[in-house]
Amino acid sequence: MRLITIINSSKNAAFLALPGLALLLSLLLAACGDATASSSPAATTVSTTSAAGTTGATPTATAAAATGTGGKQAVTLALSYIPDVQFAPYYVAQDKGYFANEGLAVTFQHGTIDNLMGLVGQGKIQFALASGDEVIQARAGGIPVRTVATQYQKYPVALASLKGKGLTTPASLKGKTIGIPGQFGSTYIGLKALLAAANLTEDDVKVTTIGFTQREAISQGKVDGAMVYSMNEPVQLAKAGVAVDVIEVSSVTNLASVGLITSDSMISSNPQLVQKMVRAIQLGIRDTIANPDAAFDSTIKVAPDAKGTDPDLSKQVLKEMVKFMTSDAVKGQPFGYSDPKLWETSAQFLLDTKLIRTKVDPATAFTNDFIKPDQGRYSQV
Repeated sequence: MRLITIINSSKNAAFLALPGLALLLSLLLAACGDATASSSPAATTVSTTSAAGTTGATPTATAAAATGTGGKQAVTLALSYIPDVQFAPYYVAQDKGYFANEGLAVTFQHGTIDNLMGLVGQGKIQFALASGDEVIQARAGGIPVRTVATQYQKYPVALASLKGKGLTTPASLKGKTIGIPGQFGSTYIGLKALLAAANLTEDDVKVTTIGFTQREAISQGKVDGAMVYSMNEPVQLAKAGVAVDVIEVSSVTNLASVGLITSDSMISSNPQLVQKMVRAIQLGIRDTIANPDAAFDSTIKVAPDAKGTDPDLSKQVLKEMVKFMTSDAVKGQPFGYSDPKLWETSAQFLLDTKLIRTKVDPATAFTNDFIKPDQGRYSQV
């Protein structure tokens, strides 16, 4: 029987200002089991960033009004938790007027939202960001959401360890103490993927729940290695002068990752709106990849808090993030393209590992119908 212990989760609050945590919390929304929709979903208070770049509070997570600033169509995009550089493509689309050119007044909704997938599936929130594994789990639970544009072409999760620990391959994890935030989300799925690649199970390692303290747990030797977000803790540790080895999950089992999601009903009832959103976001992805420095400038213009307490570190996180937005597998495809092979792999993996109990047709979890080649194409990394 595997041993799960808890070292320390008391420092979670201290990590809220760290670059990259917004994506971390967004990805953690994926549950370990089947997703289920609530008949009367609750909503928490969230902060919003409007087209003008101001922030405020809204008491409920509801769809925006039909008309926005200057007669443009108002749209809500839930980005999860706090403003962060890892939402750069969407801030770029705002700053450069790509949304406005499509006749849209987009409001970014930040904050922890109860039952986000259910709210999107019910059309109460028009668009959101979510990981591919989360979308597949939602579909397994009967929630009709799907990805319409992909941001990350490589799964941005890894195992990090101090140099000298010898954790350089999935097989080297056997018998080691591995820290995870908890048995949920993309870091937990990433651990399962690394173990499966070496024909190991959780019984072959000591899994330790450490909350969001991966950086301290690694540097202080509390664990042999920890599951991290590829553009987050490794960048922080490197800047602090701590040398680490990193095993990227995508190097052994690439899975569908974060992208723009909406409901099946939105796709069928208002495909024009979906097309406008995707077209603008394709340009945001293109510009972020082409010029991360300019994307950083757009980001802090639209969402000043995204620069964090260490702007140089935030900029490094953004540049590292760009590496996961491209892949040789999608060379020549339009920006935002969803690779069907990743979705097939992801759906089968989640079923094999019992993270879903109902088989999901991967073709129902994403669509490339709105991805247009005239917005530009990926080149080889």
